[in-house]
Order: sequence, then C-alpha cells, then structure tokens
Amino acid sequence: MLDASSFGVLHDLSVFASIATAMALVAYWLLRHLRPEVSWNHEGSVLSRPYGAPDLLVLAGIGLFFILSMQTPDAGRAGADTVNDSSLIIGMVLHLTVCAGLLLYLYQMRGLNPAELFGLQNLHWRSLAVTLGVFTLIILISVNVVSSISVNWLQKILPDLNPQETVKAFQESDSIGLKILVIFLAVVIAPLAEETLFRGFVYGVLKRYTDAPFAALSSSLMFAIIHMHVGSLLPLWVLAVLFCLAYEITGCLLVPMLLHAIFNAVSIIAMLFAEG
Repeated sequence: MLDASSFGVLHDLSVFASIATAMALVAYWLLRHLRPEVSWNHEGSVLSRPYGAPDLLVLAGIGLFFILSMQTPDAGRAGADTVNDSSLIIGMVLHLTVCAGLLLYLYQMRGLNPAELFGLQNLHWRSLAVTLGVFTLIILISVNVVSSISVNWLQKILPDLNPQETVKAFQESDSIGLKILVIFLAVVIAPLAEETLFRGFVYGVLKRYTDAPFAALSSSLMFAIIHMHVGSLLPLWVLAVLFCLAYEITGCLLVPMLLHAIFNAVSIIAMLFAEG
C-alpha cells in the first residue's frame, strides 16, 4: 500500500507537472505568434497536425480526473489495496476500456483514423526488427543503471521503500493463476493500452501545441507518475522517453508497444530466475 510520504511526493509532483505543462502551452503559443515562420511542432515522423483544441481539452480532463482521484492513504483500506485475481481482472478491463474509449473518440467524434494517426500503415518489418533490437539493448542497459542508482539513493531517504504492489504480489504469491494474470497484464494489456494513451494521444497532442522534446519529457513524467510508485519514477521516466524517441524515429506506434512488451517480459523473466 502507498504510504503517506510517497503519496505526498506523487501528488505534489502531479500538480507541479500539470502547472508546468499549462505554462509551457502558453509559452509555446506566444512563440508561435512571435515567430510564425518556425515550424515548432511538425518535425519528426509522428503526426501531430491532425490534433486540435478538443483533444487538448480531453487531455486536460484526463489529467484533472487523475489528480482528483488520488486519495490520501488510509490504513483502514489496506485490505482493499491487496493485489489479487479480481483486482488484476478489473485492472485489465479498465485498461481496455480507456483504450477503446480513446480510439472511439478519435474515430467517431474527431473523424481521425487511428491506423493513419499512429503510423500503423508505415510498418516495415526489416527496419522494425533492427529498431527493436537496438532500442531493447539501450533500454535494458539505461533503465537498469538508472534504477540501481535511484533505488540506492531513495533507500537512504525512504528505508522502508517496497516494490510496486503488483511486483510484490507476483514475487510472493504461490498462485499460478495470479502469476499468469500478471504476465498477461504486463506483456499484452499494458503495452497496448498505455502506449495508445501516452505515446499515441498524450505525446501527440502535446507535440501539436509545443514540440517533440517537451512533449516527450512531459508525457513521460505523466506516465511515470500514474504508476504510483516513488521508487520507479526515474526509471519509468527514462523508459518512457526512450519509447517516445523510438516512436518519433519510426513514426509507428507498434514500435513502442513492442518495446514495452519486451521490457516487461524481460523484467518478469528476471523475477522468475530470481525466485528460482
């Protein structure tokens, strides 16, 4: 369960990120009006032009809903926070519902084709294989180095720092069913839903109104915060930035989806070997 100090850090960071993003949107709006000859937000391979003001409002609504839904930890709710088969299934349904709702919004209400918007038609299997190989190596090395450094530093400040609840449940549970659900959630559901939301939508909308570097940094911070674990903040932020980079280089959302699935699969295999 999330302790009060960790909750405070995450809540304050989410508010700070929201305010910083809002200020950046205003600053970039002024820059575009002062220097209209500069294409601030259309470089790279990821489409941003199709997004508009309605999408920015939807993004603001999602962020506001998340901040307002964050509740102060209560010791009496400890039992409700336990990871079990039911909570994992609910999590899967929630992930898929958000993903389906977003795709339906883009297609029905905005008239956008997700396959074109997310570059799924720009798929070249040979270049895809090379990109996956290179970025997998970069991700595994950089994220593990950052994770080792950040965890060692945080343990001096938060000596009782625990792994994420799902990771802890996977490590401690003897239930084969629960382990299978965690694997399916981590390797299939989460990459599909989270990449559609954060790289496909959040990164694309922010790039439309700012530029690629800021959109990558900001959307990656949101991705890290939403996992609600202080110890994973910096590694997840680095991981998400690399996902954005891979997406921007290829212009195909399938690339960060597969990288996400590979990273989670390798992490699970590492946990299984550690148990053995």
